[in-house]
Amino acid sequence: MTDRRAFLGSVGLGAGALLLPDLVRTDVDASDAWLNQLKGKHRQLFDAPDPDGGTVLRHSRGYLDGWHDAYGVAERDVSLVVTFYARTTPLGVQDAMWAKYKLGAAINLTDPKTSAPLARNYFAHPEPGDPMGDGTPACSIESLQRRGVLFLLCNNALQRWSARLEKDGLGTAKDIHDDLVAHALPGVIVVPNVLIAMTKAHERGFACVRS
Repeated sequence: MTDRRAFLGSVGLGAGALLLPDLVRTDVDASDAWLNQLKGKHRQLFDAPDPDGGTVLRHSRGYLDGWHDAYGVAERDVSLVVTFYARTTPLGVQDAMWAKYKLGAAINLTDPKTSAPLARNYFAHPEPGDPMGDGTPACSIESLQRRGVLFLLCNNALQRWSARLEKDGLGTAKDIHDDLVAHALPGVIVVPNVLIAMTKAHERGFACVRS
């Protein structure tokens, strides 16, 4: 997968809002390749619009463990997808973006080591003592990716975040958007609109639940 591959406030961060025409990119993958690679018999999508301390990561680990421990199902037979949009949009990008665009402050997260706004993505690769998931590396994005979990990052949400960050004086919306897309976490798929991705997953037999 290629490396190029909030609105916080009164308007919210909905993925389904209208696209901003001047920010629309043509190189975001609109194909179903990500769906085609998911072959598991048991198919689940977790809809995660809020970080909530990494609850969706804890649920993902528990989901995989439950199939294996209680039912004896191998992980290759389970396909699990997690969506990042709205307030979870920052979870899909690299540490440098958290520092550069003050993403921890934007979603009111504090670094337990410094007591300052979080300037690193501890959901991707936590350090000891980080309060995410169940507090262990086994709940990290990177650990779950190694177990086959696929994470989707909404381009529509990235556009809205870019517009908000422009208003904060952090650059032009276009440049910010290009930067965020280019620095998506390795293995995270940027899709045009995560709500459409949910529909496509449902059409392929995925159950969908808010997490």
